[in-house]
Amino acid sequence: MKKLVCLIFLVLLACMLAACTKLNLKGSSGEMINPGDKVGDFLITTGEPGDVTFFWELDDKQGKEANTYFTEVAWGTKLIVSAGIYDDTFSGKLDENWSNFACEMYIEDRPVNLAAFGTIESHHPMVGTMRHYNVLILADKPGKITIHQKTEYQGETDEWYSTYTFLPPE
Repeated sequence: MKKLVCLIFLVLLACMLAACTKLNLKGSSGEMINPGDKVGDFLITTGEPGDVTFFWELDDKQGKEANTYFTEVAWGTKLIVSAGIYDDTFSGKLDENWSNFACEMYIEDRPVNLAAFGTIESHHPMVGTMRHYNVLILADKPGKITIHQKTEYQGETDEWYSTYTFLPPE
């Protein structure tokens, strides 16, 4: 009898693990987003250093709800939208800081496979080298897209929604 109970337990455990793995590969609204995928009319891809715009370089407007932001972007802009971490004022600890940084991203409620995008770095004169996941959004016509991010660093958690409205260049 004990063997049967153990066998049933192991089968149930295996089924639960398989279900959890499947849930990690699929979000509530669809498959994980990988480089080259499209979300609506938007191409989700990667960029090259020196040829991209980081979201923090644009002017955003805070929404009425906490942790919501709205940004207008000219279509054709190669926009990096992922959160990142910095070198803590040139301390040389970027790798250490990055290893203690966790991020989840959703584009239009679909989970993003951040590891598949790799990283991209930039230099900021105030904080040193910055590292972001290399998640780039590209639009060649008007439209809106919403990004939801959750981060954790040194026990501090943050969560926000950013809506980017791509408009024709002036």
